[in-house]
Amino acid sequence: MTVSTILSELELESPLVGTTVTAHIKGTGPDGFTCAVYDAGSGRAWNALLLHADTYDLPEGTPPPPLAPGDTLIALVTGIAEGEREGAERLLLSVTSPELVARILSGFVDEILAGKVVIKNVARVAGTKAKVAVAPTTLGVDARGACIGRGASRIKGAERLLNRAFGREKLEIIEYSSDRATYLRNAMSPVSVTEVLVERDDAVVAVEEHQLSGGIGAGGLNAQLAGQLTGLYVQVVKAGTDLRKAMDRLKADQAEVAAPASADEV
Repeated sequence: MTVSTILSELELESPLVGTTVTAHIKGTGPDGFTCAVYDAGSGRAWNALLLHADTYDLPEGTPPPPLAPGDTLIALVTGIAEGEREGAERLLLSVTSPELVARILSGFVDEILAGKVVIKNVARVAGTKAKVAVAPTTLGVDARGACIGRGASRIKGAERLLNRAFGREKLEIIEYSSDRATYLRNAMSPVSVTEVLVERDDAVVAVEEHQLSGGIGAGGLNAQLAGQLTGLYVQVVKAGTDLRKAMDRLKADQAEVAAPASADEV
């Protein structure tokens, strides 16, 4: 059986695309930061570009990284731009891509490298928080525990490497499930879910009243990441709410929002 994962779905136009590299900032220009990336095997120095649009793709209130010549950061190679002459190609880099989190974490988890654990999905708001869904491919393997490591050593190591650019991003490991309700319960960590109702791409999640703010998260962050991870639109309500009525209201609100847009198209 072929297991589809976030890493196996990358379209690799070059062996370098999809890999993590250490980028050395050389300067800045109108498009972004010019960098040098050194090939450990050949010693070749690649020219690279980290677009301003990538470094500033952050949630409101998160300051952009104060990058300057001489700084180094860990980045994902997302493409290669052809140069005007042979040998003048330039690597295109990203520090906000969800795949960067997957690549960095993989380097700390032997079970991922051995194929005993796979990363199923990553939901990320760069500079703030990322949720990583993992699953075992071998019976008896604790996928979540393997990624966290003894004393949280593995996840802390991945955070340190990731935060060479942003400084504060936290990683959260989520146990994947093929059952969407169970998957969503897991994705709502660190709060405990009392009830879940899932219909198509919508979900209503109930949590105890004292955990309501944590379930939603600052600026809706926790619900947003749980939704990204599971592919659901998530609404969080307090325990004891009639989930059927809450779902009906959610769908009515969505229909009301969509109606003016449909009228404008006509």
